[in-house]
Formats: sequence, structure tokens, C-alpha cells
Amino acid sequence: MRKHIIASLVAAAAAVPAHSETLLEVYNLALNHDPSLRAAAATYRADKEQVDVTRGNLYPNISFSGSLGYTKTDPEEAESFDNTQNQLAVNLDYPIYSPALNYGVDATEISLKSSGVALEQAKETLIYETLSDYFAVLTAQATLDTIRSQVKSYAGQLDRVKKQYEVGLVSITDQQDAQSAYDSILVTELNAEAQLTIALETLRQRTGRTITMIPSLSEDYPIKVAENLDARELLGVAMMNNKNIQTLDLSVELAENNIDIQKASGRTPTVSITGAVSRTDNDYDRETANRRDGATNTSSIGLGVAIPLYSGGAINASIRQAAASAEAAMETRADSIQDIELSIRNAVLQLRTLAAQVKAQKQAITSAESALEATQAGYDVGTRNIVELLDAQSIFFDAKNTYEQLRYDFVLQQITLQQLTGELNEEDIAQLNQWLI
Repeated sequence: MRKHIIASLVAAAAAVPAHSETLLEVYNLALNHDPSLRAAAATYRADKEQVDVTRGNLYPNISFSGSLGYTKTDPEEAESFDNTQNQLAVNLDYPIYSPALNYGVDATEISLKSSGVALEQAKETLIYETLSDYFAVLTAQATLDTIRSQVKSYAGQLDRVKKQYEVGLVSITDQQDAQSAYDSILVTELNAEAQLTIALETLRQRTGRTITMIPSLSEDYPIKVAENLDARELLGVAMMNNKNIQTLDLSVELAENNIDIQKASGRTPTVSITGAVSRTDNDYDRETANRRDGATNTSSIGLGVAIPLYSGGAINASIRQAAASAEAAMETRADSIQDIELSIRNAVLQLRTLAAQVKAQKQAITSAESALEATQAGYDVGTRNIVELLDAQSIFFDAKNTYEQLRYDFVLQQITLQQLTGELNEEDIAQLNQWLI
């Protein structure tokens, strides 16, 4: 049964051509494959065009119109007549003073800045998620490697116990304990294989390509935290670089600008220059002194002023609504900053804890190995039983697996802290890539 399951996993992995990539290459694959990043880029381009669209309202609006018509007039006390009239006109509308339009342009420019931040955040999120998926594969692979070593060790012990039982050196209970431990570790191996397959499939979804061979983290990777690492200083960095905070800053700015728009729309006049040049051609079936065939040219220019006076209380209500929205935006920003500050403090604490745990776990491996050697020697001379030996082996392999997990957790915690401060970029991928062998 186990062979069939493993064969199925291998077949699933082979369904797409396998490819081996470094971390930097995996990121480039994800960069080209990620639809959310392309969506953010398209939104940015759309908002950039919207700025030009809105700014166009500040410039003269010139339009052309033309008409061709026929009129039949039949008065009661005079002869009827027909007229064919052609008209061409060029119209001008130029708002020379309109604060609301100016604030509207400011609003689209703020929205463009927000889209730019969203695009940068999409890139940063892609980096974080790609690294997380990549290290999830490394973690799953390290776990599977450790368990397979344990399987090999248990298989050796089981074979040895069987031979000892055949010559009467151990009891049937020892053989059953060794068999039980071996069967149990095989189940654990199946689960580890499944977890690795899931991690690889997640990475394939991220990159669009099946990757079955990736480097592992060098044993020399520095697991240490700078002594001057301070959460307050990192919060100051986050206030400038964190993309969520930048987006919220722009949200507050946009909300405050909306107050100006509502005030300008309801309380300030709009001054426009209007003008027109037209030509009208008439062709009557009967000319009279008052009806002459020919063309008439007309030119006009004027200065128009529109002053809002009263809209049933809607003007003041709109201003109050905009002010309340701005207050909500400011409070949302304050709440998010508190959350980010807490996350940064927790990340720094977790980073220090992980560094200490890695150091302690490395010593735990040494201790577990010494205990295993002592138990093995005791078992060989008959002072220890098989259960004690299997327990010692389990503790040793668990210590090794925990050590690898803690190392990868430390790297991911570093990445998380960099994302919180807004400093996670492609250079970090290149630097981390150097430690993968």
C-alpha cells in the first residue's frame, strides 16, 4: 500500500516537467506569473490616465456642431413658404476660476499616489509570499530527510532485534516493540511526504512551474540578532516605509481634500468664459423683404458666473459628511499604526527568542546524541532495553528536526520584520540566495 501511495505522489510531481531553480530564479518565475501584480500595474496605469482626464476639465472645452434642416411654414393669412437651413458652429467653454475642479485634480493625483503604493505593496507581498512558499518547501524537505534517517535507523534496529530473537538473546516483547516503532515511523514518513508534495504544489502555483530540486540553507547562515535592534527605531522606519501606513496617510489626505471639494462645490462661485462662432445658410422657396437667401455669420463671447446659494441643506450636510469621513480615516490610520507597532515589537521579541532557541537546540542535539550513544552502549551490554533505545533515537532525531525548523523560522521572522518596516525588496532575495547551497 505504501509503495502505491509513494508512486502516486511521484506521478503527480512528474505530471509537469521538473525544473531546478535558485531562490532568485524562483522569484523571477513568480514575478512573471503573478496576476495580482499585473492587476496592480494596470490599475496604476488607469489612475495615471484619470489624472489627465480630470486635469482636462481645467482647460478650454471647444466643441463643433452642425445641423441640416427643412422648415415648411403655412400662415393663415399669408402664403406658405419653405426654408432649407444649414448651420455650423464652434463653441467655447473655459472655466477660468473653479476651486472645485482644482481640488478634483488633486484628488486624482492622490489616488495615483495610492495606486503607486499599492503597486509597490503588491511587489513586496509577492516577495514575502514567494519566500514563505520557498522556505515551506525547505522545511518540509528537512523534516522528510530527518524522518527518513529515522526510518533507516529503526529498520536497522528491527533487523537486529529479529536476529537476536532468533538466537534467544531477546524476548518477543522486544521484537514487537521494535516492529511497532518501525510501523509508526513509516506512517510519519507518509505524512511528511504528503506535506512536501503540498508545499511543492503551492510553489508550483506561485511560479507556474514544477520545482522538485531546490538548494537548502547553509549551516553557516548567521542566526543572530543585532544588539542595537530596537522596536522604537523600527517603528520610526515603518512610519516612513510601511506600505499600509503610506496608503492610510494618502487615505487621510484624500478625505481632507474631499472636505475642500465639498466646500468649494457648495460655497464658491465658478467663473467661465463662453463663446461661439456660427454660420447659418438659408434657402427660401420665395424671398421677401424679411426673408432673404444667403449666409449669416454670428460671433459671441461672454463671462459667466455661477454662485451656489441654497440646496435644501445638502451643502452643509455634504461638508459635515466629508469631515466625518476624514475623522474616520484618521482613526483607522491610528488603529493600524497601533497594530503595526505591536507586530513589530512581537517580531523583535520572537526573533530574539528564535536565535536563543537555535543556540539551545544545537546543544540539545549534542546532548541527545551523547544520550543515544550511552543508551546504545547500555543496550549492547544488556543494561538498557529496546524501548529505552528507541526513545533515545526518537529524541535525537526530533532534536535535529526541531533545529532545522527553528533555523527556517528565524529566517522567515527576519523577512516578516523587514516587511513590517517596509524594507523588504529584491536585494534581500539576492542576499539570501547566497546562503542557499
